[in-house]
Amino acid sequence: MDYSITQLQSLAKNNQQELINIINSNNINISTLTMAVEILGEKISDEILVLPIFKRLLKHIHADVRESTILAILSFYSNNKVIPIDIFNKLKIIVKSDPSPNVRDCCCDLLNTLK
Repeated sequence: MDYSITQLQSLAKNNQQELINIINSNNINISTLTMAVEILGEKISDEILVLPIFKRLLKHIHADVRESTILAILSFYSNNKVIPIDIFNKLKIIVKSDPSPNVRDCCCDLLNTLK
């Protein structure tokens, strides 16, 4: 499935559940998934909706998806929200052991921002 940034932003505003359904779909391409998860972190404020997605996508096989998830976490938790300890601990592991240098660097930046 292909969606434009505009379509995904519209879903985040008008139909959050559909955006989540798209993110959870097995038929979504990586480019759309990375855009969708970043929009999720920016536009949706309900932690109950986003947290399971963040947890799952931090383990995604594609480095671009993991990196976009880290950026989404940064957006979501930047407004004085407290990051859950399990996510924080997972990020500390990613900094040390992710196979992608870009993901490790992005995660390091996130952890430094959250301090």
